[in-house]
Amino acid sequence: MKTTSRKRLLISSVAMLLVAMLALGTATFAWFTTDTTTQATGISVQTSKKSLLLVSSRTSDWTDNLNYNFGTDAAKKLLQPASSYDGANWYKAQAVNGMSGAATNGEKITGVGTATAEGNVFCNMLNVKNTGAETATNVTITANISETAVTSGKNYLRVALVPSDCTADTGRGTATVASAQEFRDNIYSAGADAAKPVEYVGAGVADREGAIKAAASDVSTQGSSISVNAGDLNQNDAKYYMLIVWFEGQDVDCQDAYAGNDMPNITFTITAD
Repeated sequence: MKTTSRKRLLISSVAMLLVAMLALGTATFAWFTTDTTTQATGISVQTSKKSLLLVSSRTSDWTDNLNYNFGTDAAKKLLQPASSYDGANWYKAQAVNGMSGAATNGEKITGVGTATAEGNVFCNMLNVKNTGAETATNVTITANISETAVTSGKNYLRVALVPSDCTADTGRGTATVASAQEFRDNIYSAGADAAKPVEYVGAGVADREGAIKAAASDVSTQGSSISVNAGDLNQNDAKYYMLIVWFEGQDVDCQDAYAGNDMPNITFTITAD
């Protein structure tokens, strides 16, 4: 018997990040000064119609309507730049002054994946599960990233959708990226971009305050088109992904002189044949 191919539209999600900054500067390590802030609001996921594919975050139930509750228009979240070479260890720094924009010392960000670190990194999960009796084949998550730059071509936003080490719902609380290479291979931005992220601070000690050690090689983004293939999902099978949003402090454009960027809405869609 011939069957027809069905597309299951799962997510109409909205994510908006706003930046409000001041001053001048060029930088070797391009970090904002202490009196600047980055605002973020409206990161949410919603299904556009009922579907046999459901979505969850790190803590939510499986649902077709998910909101990350990361700020509102009236109460925006504030973000300062961050940087990571492996997706598990994250670092922050501050420019020495608004004229130079350069930072030589940094410190590890603790609690990434919890509210504790949401002043620098939004790190949650975007998981998909098939609750239908039929196998959902070729499950694919897609989205387009854009960033409105106050100064044309000066962009520093990063969005990563990375396979996680989670294999069951009970592991979501401690989930992180599956590997450092998976993280580096799944970073997206408004346009092709690259930077040498902070690998550690201190004399080889990952959680000690001290001198910034940048990676030896650039980490390049995949551009603006997210496309992650989750493969085939049998009934009750799930795939778990880390969803991470940050402003890359090691990007040469991430400095006071180019403040004021914003990220328009992102729409995630999940389809299956």
